[in-house]
Amino acid sequence: MAIFGRKKDDEPDDGVPEGVGAPASDAPFLPDPAKAARFFDRAKAVYESTNFEYATTLWLQGLRMDPTSVDGLEQFFLSAQAYAGAAKRDKPSKEQAKNFGGKGPLEKYLEELLHWGIKPTDVTRAVRAIEQAAKMGLSEPGYWIGERALPMALRDKPKKDQLLKLMQAFKKLEAFDLAVRAGEQAMALDRGDTNLDAEVRNLSAQMTMSRGGYERSGEEGGYRTNVRNSEAQRRLAEESQIVKSEDAATRVVEASKADWETRPTDRNAIARYARALQDRGLPEDEKTAFELLMNAYKETSEYRFRQWAGDLRIRHARRKLAKIRDAVKAKPDDAELQEKLRKGAEAFTRMEIEEFKQRVENYPTDLGMKYELGVRHFQVGEHEEAISLFQEAQGDPKTRSRCLNYLGQSFLKLGWLDEAIDTFQRASESMESQKDELALDVRYGLMQALERKAREHNDLSAAEEAYKIGSGIAVQQINFRDIRARRDALQKLVRELKGAASS
Repeated sequence: MAIFGRKKDDEPDDGVPEGVGAPASDAPFLPDPAKAARFFDRAKAVYESTNFEYATTLWLQGLRMDPTSVDGLEQFFLSAQAYAGAAKRDKPSKEQAKNFGGKGPLEKYLEELLHWGIKPTDVTRAVRAIEQAAKMGLSEPGYWIGERALPMALRDKPKKDQLLKLMQAFKKLEAFDLAVRAGEQAMALDRGDTNLDAEVRNLSAQMTMSRGGYERSGEEGGYRTNVRNSEAQRRLAEESQIVKSEDAATRVVEASKADWETRPTDRNAIARYARALQDRGLPEDEKTAFELLMNAYKETSEYRFRQWAGDLRIRHARRKLAKIRDAVKAKPDDAELQEKLRKGAEAFTRMEIEEFKQRVENYPTDLGMKYELGVRHFQVGEHEEAISLFQEAQGDPKTRSRCLNYLGQSFLKLGWLDEAIDTFQRASESMESQKDELALDVRYGLMQALERKAREHNDLSAAEEAYKIGSGIAVQQINFRDIRARRDALQKLVRELKGAASS
């Protein structure tokens, strides 16, 4: 019988049900371990005969009958990788592919497994596979996939969208430990995402509540066993709050510390304790959290802990600088305070450069990090270093316009007027709106570059264009910087150059 599209004469009698190779419908699946076992037994025999291609297909056919089988999933991967290695392939054969790819979550799940199994480095397929597993509630196979998919997603250049997909899939599967890890890694890529921060806190609390539940997922109560405890429920509610009372914050710190002390090398426990300390925010908490995170980095070599500690260091230094700035505001004529502020601001930016250099080294393809490092180099007048970073970072659509603005400013500082003019023009063209603050900055920069060119080269056309831009800014926002004085000076320059040209 030709179940898998082979010729009848070429196919041995598998002892498997007729017609099960047809794609499944959208109807809900009902696991049938007995039918699956017939495929699995045949797959083992075929694998031992080194027909890895056919064995791979048989394992997946068995998983179609019982997708809850973790043993079947593991054996499928062994066969798929053996086939990929022997045949030197990174995608399924036509014979394999035509048996999968029907409608419904189960068929999509099997299709993603097939592609991922033969190309195990394909993180996109791994993420899709776990998303389909989550849709079907395949808790144990989903966890098995997740333990492999998450490290893959963190290699090379981690992507926030992939990590968020993993986090949501883990959440559906109630694999809260993996959900927290994925969420924390996504936060490391975007510290400004307050909604994500709140969700990770909630997941962390749920993880604590369900500790021990995952291993007993087949027992009555499953994940939710500990949630019934009223004291634990109170802790869950407190930890998930974004704004906590002092007592609640202290209880969260104490609970997370106790959890960490029982498993001091657990990454989730470390992160939860550090976050609780950071949220409470007592003077000694910041120091404790910093030391905790630096030690975690030393022990695990996971750079996210070092980056988090760096954020705490920057925040502490920023507060100290703010105090000096407030003192200067109170005594604006105090030259000593002014000098202290100048030196403090430069030291702070140098410290940020040190931090962001490490981040760029650890995330070399993260253009957002390169943009941030470029800004710091620009702030201390290191324009050539800034230019190099902005030229790379402009590839990110989120920061492209800002990168071009800084590039134009850097060229202008170096006296490269033509390059500055060209860059400001490109920045202006990339703007969706010409009315926001960034657009005004870009136009002002272009005006400056054109004015310098006009003055240094007696270029009337540059002066006229600069005057036109300055006049436009003044019409739009008369109080923008020194635009009134600039407009008047440019008008005078145009008259002088016209007079010189006519004489």
